[in-house]
Amino acid sequence: MGLSASQARLLSLTARLTQNEMQSQLITNAKLRLADKTSEVSLDYLESLNATQFVYTTYDSTGASAKEAFTFGAVTRFSDIKNQYGFVDSADRLLVSTIDAQNYEKSATLAEFLGCYDIGDMANPDREIALDQIYGEEFGEWYDDNNPHNWLDKIHGNTNDLINDMVTNSGTGTPTFNNTLIDNEEAYNKWKEDLINSVDEIENAGNKSDGLYNTWLDAIKDVPEFMEKPVGPGAPPTPPTPPNPDDFKVMEDFVQYVVDGQCYGLAESGLNCYMHVLSDLLGPGTHTTSSNQTFEVIQSSSWDWNTCHVGSSGHTYGGQIDAVRDIINTTPCQDDPSKTIYQKIVDFLWDTHGDYDGSATGGDASQENLDKFFEIIHVDLAAAKDTTAWDEAMDKYNEEYQDYLERLNEYNKEMQEYEDALDYWEKVFLGELEAWNNSVNTSRENYQEAIDNLPPATVPNEKDPKYQWYTNLWFRMGGISENKKEPHQNNYKILEDYYIYNEDWLKFVLEHGIVTMEQVQYQEEGETKAEQMNQYDWVSIQYNNCSDMYEETDELAIAKAQADYEDKTKAIQSKDKEHDSDLKKLDTEHNALQTEYDSLKAVIEKNVERSFKAFS
Repeated sequence: MGLSASQARLLSLTARLTQNEMQSQLITNAKLRLADKTSEVSLDYLESLNATQFVYTTYDSTGASAKEAFTFGAVTRFSDIKNQYGFVDSADRLLVSTIDAQNYEKSATLAEFLGCYDIGDMANPDREIALDQIYGEEFGEWYDDNNPHNWLDKIHGNTNDLINDMVTNSGTGTPTFNNTLIDNEEAYNKWKEDLINSVDEIENAGNKSDGLYNTWLDAIKDVPEFMEKPVGPGAPPTPPTPPNPDDFKVMEDFVQYVVDGQCYGLAESGLNCYMHVLSDLLGPGTHTTSSNQTFEVIQSSSWDWNTCHVGSSGHTYGGQIDAVRDIINTTPCQDDPSKTIYQKIVDFLWDTHGDYDGSATGGDASQENLDKFFEIIHVDLAAAKDTTAWDEAMDKYNEEYQDYLERLNEYNKEMQEYEDALDYWEKVFLGELEAWNNSVNTSRENYQEAIDNLPPATVPNEKDPKYQWYTNLWFRMGGISENKKEPHQNNYKILEDYYIYNEDWLKFVLEHGIVTMEQVQYQEEGETKAEQMNQYDWVSIQYNNCSDMYEETDELAIAKAQADYEDKTKAIQSKDKEHDSDLKKLDTEHNALQTEYDSLKAVIEKNVERSFKAFS
């Protein structure tokens, strides 16, 4: 029993010794971690010794300098004695505060924008200069500033009506003048007198010594003198009609003309269409044969031998066939000189009417009749060209044609003289009228543009210290002129309020190129971005070249880091001492336990030895 209790105690001591050793190991490890932490704290402290900050120099109204943290708000805030800077993002947009953006967006003009910053007004010197240019030096004696269009309305009355009576300006820019006036000297001069009188009535109402308005009045009164329009030969001239040479062509030409016709071709095919050809030669009217038989040739589209037709297909031979008819009435036949060709044709048609069977193209002609038909065409008519009648016809033609040439030559001379005179009239008189009209329109447009763009009576006070600052801001944010700005907000971006006075953020974005800087600088040769800024311009600069900003050692940050280092070092040292104390306690306890363990182990071993001896 005694042996069991000793063994239990021995086991307990063994466990406590093991636990003691483990705790000792844990504390030793903790001390090692404290050593690592000491190194980290030391490293952080060494790094903090290099801490720097951006410092911005400002000036008060007396010129005394002061420094503050380099922040967006400090740099962009207006001050009397201060350089103007801006911060720009990668899209070339100026970063602005919420209030500046709101003021810009609600302002339609520069004056309204400046008014948001309580910049007062002053009389606009440009307005007086403009009125002097419009109305002359004495404009103040009669010009009503409350009704700047008063004198425009006067010209737009009776004077404008008279101008419109003369000229109509088309959309193409080519004016059209009233023919009733430019073709009649009395009407033109009456219109001119009325127009000048209407202008004189306006001039007598005010002293307009110079200016765009008076230029307009002078242009209206400068109407050209009347010039009579030339009258040409005829109304309009009509050239003479020459005689028809077809009336006098040689007989072979006419025979060939007949041969080429449809009826002649059918006759060659054996049909009695020769009746059409020969009835055309006879012409409309009643014809009598040698045996006193009669039949009629009429202009008709139907066919009946008793009333032979002329031109069933619409043939129109003009004067040619008339000349041939005159010749065949007097020219004898080749086989029977007692008969004329005319009588031979009449008798032939009467003798051969039996060939006709009532069809549209006639019946079948006998070869004998066709031979007689071709004899008339190729023998009798062909021989007619050698007759006296033919010679007389040709002489008549030559005389008529020569007379035609003389009349045509005279007409051409008259026509050329008329065209030259008309061309001169158009160039001089109509040219002067067009120049007058252009002068009136140009001077009116110049006056109208000047009066419509009359500068305002008052403008923001340029002597206000804030004037140039916010004028520069207006144009950088998108102002095109004093009265106009870009329709889109692509020139600026609102910066959140959180970043306005955050110096760490500004330092970071500048050092990493996320944001760049611009400075308003005076330009000897003028600006490049906005003409209305005159001699000022926004110029890109490097942030570390900013004359009002410098980088210095951050003493506060270093002091703070040193205090932090000392606090952490003290804490580590205190903890290390605590661990040393704990190790000493564990070491003392370990020694006591080990002594008891060794003593108890010796007792147990002796007990075991005696037991073995007793039972041996």
